[in-house]
Amino acid sequence: MQQWQDIDDSELNIQSQYLTELQDQKTELLQKVQILKTDLQDWRTKLESQVKTYKTEIGDLRSALTHEVDELRSEFSELKAALKHQIEVMSSVQAATAAASPQHAAMPQLVGPS
Repeated sequence: MQQWQDIDDSELNIQSQYLTELQDQKTELLQKVQILKTDLQDWRTKLESQVKTYKTEIGDLRSALTHEVDELRSEFSELKAALKHQIEVMSSVQAATAAASPQHAAMPQLVGPS
């Protein structure tokens, strides 16, 4: 108990002020931490929203691209079939012409696709 009696009022006042400052700093830091937590949560929410939006857009683009590729494949198959048919017709016309006219028999024949 002797210790408390040796401490004068000015020392107690200084210590009390120091404790008050520490408490104020603690409160201020806790407020800053809370603000940072809120900012982080807002940032995460925005990021998740952007990721969801981008995933949706990528899915839509993938579907559109798949559809266009399928259409191109179909068109290419149709074109290939038409060209094959045209070559067959031209070969038969040439064969008929060569058979009807012996003088044209020496002409080279069209070669069809392999």
